[in-house]
Amino acid sequence: MLLQKVVTPALTEAYLVGGHDRVAGYVVRTTDVDLATRPPQLIAAHGLTDPRFPFRADAPWLDVLRFEASPQFQYLPGDADTLVPQWWLRHSRLTPGAELLRMFDDGSCALLARYGDVGTGWDVSHTTGPRASIAPLSRCVGPVALWHGSYVDADLVDDGRSVVLALDSPPLKETGFTPTENGRWRRVVPRHEVDELFELDVVASWHGLEVRMVDQWMDGRRDVIARISALSDDGQLAEQLSMPCVEPGLYESVVPAAELDDLVARRLVLDVETMVGPELD
Repeated sequence: MLLQKVVTPALTEAYLVGGHDRVAGYVVRTTDVDLATRPPQLIAAHGLTDPRFPFRADAPWLDVLRFEASPQFQYLPGDADTLVPQWWLRHSRLTPGAELLRMFDDGSCALLARYGDVGTGWDVSHTTGPRASIAPLSRCVGPVALWHGSYVDADLVDDGRSVVLALDSPPLKETGFTPTENGRWRRVVPRHEVDELFELDVVASWHGLEVRMVDQWMDGRRDVIARISALSDDGQLAEQLSMPCVEPGLYESVVPAAELDDLVARRLVLDVETMVGPELD
């Protein structure tokens, strides 16, 4: 199932320049909005008419992200009053083959970039600039494979028959990895060679707000820092906590990991048969 969302100018820049490889927030099925090709139609079809949202019906273009549904995705029902069914997608990594399109006010469109997979990242069209940089690999979101006794960032491809493995640096022992243009090392293996395939889901409470930890690192003082994403589009408590609204219905922030309570980690097992997309009910 192909999903679609209108993205903000800031998110477009993050994809094209920073190599951002995440997706979250309000999504619809592409088949439900295939007749919406101009900015005012896109805004109405995606239910983005709230004046607080950074989208204008008289804009010369809007950017749209299209991507395949995946077993790694978790959904909540969106606004029931939208023209077509809408869902709210929890923060996760993009799926292979995602495309960023620019939809113009004359009904035409242009491909800005295509996301290959976790190993290759974004391939930016020649008309828009150089290849995007690469975002750091993160075990907090996206598929992880247990392969030859090690956990490796991964993507499920070829209708579930193969798994892409990606490393930030050359492997010390394993052979068969090849360097990619963005500086990673990539290998494709049959699915049956992978012992486990899952996404790590770490949820916690931040001052009473339920969040997902989507990144973690250590700062210069060796304090552990976490990027957190609220687990719903209900912004009342998030706004009370001054949590930034980074795009419609999506609240995220960077906080000391010490502020997180009630951490729970679970593995979401990934198989093609698990789920094909959001359900209407």
